[in-house]
Amino acid sequence: MSESSHVLRARPRDGETTELLAPSVGVFTPAVAEGQLVSAGQVVGTIDVLGVLHDLTVPGGVAGRVAQRAGGGRSRVPVQYGDALLAISTASMRDAAATTSAVGAGTQGALAFVAPMSGRFYNRPSPTEPPFIAAGDTVQQGQTVGLLEVMKTFNRLVYQGDTLPKQATVESIVPNEGDDVVRGDVILALRSLSEK
Repeated sequence: MSESSHVLRARPRDGETTELLAPSVGVFTPAVAEGQLVSAGQVVGTIDVLGVLHDLTVPGGVAGRVAQRAGGGRSRVPVQYGDALLAISTASMRDAAATTSAVGAGTQGALAFVAPMSGRFYNRPSPTEPPFIAAGDTVQQGQTVGLLEVMKTFNRLVYQGDTLPKQATVESIVPNEGDDVVRGDVILALRSLSEK
């Protein structure tokens, strides 16, 4: 790790929230918005200490949704050592883990199409158009199954992968329209066409 990077200290605030604390006096510039998912190792902002910028990263074992930011919507916030820079709601991650576990339990040994990167999931090209795919549909290699918005850019999710069959039936679409997903999250729970 370079000298220009700090791993933030975490302090539990209550059973469902963890605060990430300022490592020194300086000016905090957040790189994440309220409601955004964050996880261990992610850079969530910078702190300017006497004209030197230091990246601030999430410590190991912390993941969740940003519930609160120091300074609210301000882009530069003066902070003291130990001030709470971000409040991370871990409840949202437990809910997501429970949903994923439920899907995993119901599809043990089954097929799954997973997110190739983190972003916001959309199942339709626009709010007025029909979804790309629905439960019960058959998907084929190369077919578009959704969109992932990453930094204001929409990326097509294409059904492909060495471990996936050329065709499969969609058992369920796991994330809801507009949900944030992390790389590796299940997007589609699938059933092979030969498993009737």
